[in-house]
Amino acid sequence: MPVNVTIGSGVTSIGTEAFAYCSGLMSITIPNSVTSIGGYSFNGCTNLAGVTIPDSVTSIGIGVFYDCSGLTSITIPNSVMSIGGDAFCKCSGLTSITIPNSVMSIGNRAFYGCSRLTSIMILDGVTSIGGYAFSGCSGLTSVTIGNSVTSIGEKAFKLE
Repeated sequence: MPVNVTIGSGVTSIGTEAFAYCSGLMSITIPNSVTSIGGYSFNGCTNLAGVTIPDSVTSIGIGVFYDCSGLTSITIPNSVMSIGGDAFCKCSGLTSITIPNSVMSIGNRAFYGCSRLTSIMILDGVTSIGGYAFSGCSGLTSVTIGNSVTSIGEKAFKLE
């Protein structure tokens, strides 16, 4: 049964694994009152197709959207300063991603296994790209890396 969730404006944080494995979850609206999204909050929500991350969120934590294979697009707001390890791991539905210049670091395996990802644009601001960050993204045809990157981790772009 498809489920669409709207979180009320009184909520300031979403806890660890709050919606994990909710396979019926199709979309979620997160209000601007939310500043923190816990690790693996949407892990395994395979039918989650639409998410809007509000400007109030400053980091996308570890594994937040792990294995959300139905996720086809995501907009990372300019308020986000870091993308945690495994944040979008196995989001095989993603086709393109732009990392805004507010982001300073991309964690290990952040986009690992996003096999349909064809285009990555990493704007100036990012200084480090973690190991295996885009490994297994076998559909890549275009990668732009900004001038501020000083460190690219082990096998960051290994196509496997």
